[in-house]
Amino acid sequence: MKTNWNHSIRIKQLSEQLTGSIHEIQRPVGGWIRAIRQALGLSLSEVGSRLKKSSQAIHLFEKREAKGTISLYQLEQIAGAMGCRVVYAFVPVKGTLEQLAQAPAAKSLNSLRHSMALEGQQVEEPQE
Repeated sequence: MKTNWNHSIRIKQLSEQLTGSIHEIQRPVGGWIRAIRQALGLSLSEVGSRLKKSSQAIHLFEKREAKGTISLYQLEQIAGAMGCRVVYAFVPVKGTLEQLAQAPAAKSLNSLRHSMALEGQQVEEPQE
């Protein structure tokens, strides 16, 4: 009975984390493979048998994911064996993609204005 309670708590915690803002999602300390596997109550050997791999191989995948050295292909295979899929994205550290895209343009424009001012060719800003 305690095991079912633990799984329920883990599933609830992971579900809450995954339904929040994409900016708030953090990889669990031990990695997603381990967190999801344990939340679903699956042993290393159960996941291994679904992939036709040993429990030691699955344990190695968990360690590699935690270190950040696992391949996307391997993550996709393991996620599929647990009834999940991998979602891969680039998320701006701060702000939005629009703000991130404007930053280099603003820097470029400021640099151009500075160069032109040094050469006595500055352009007046339009009045609104």
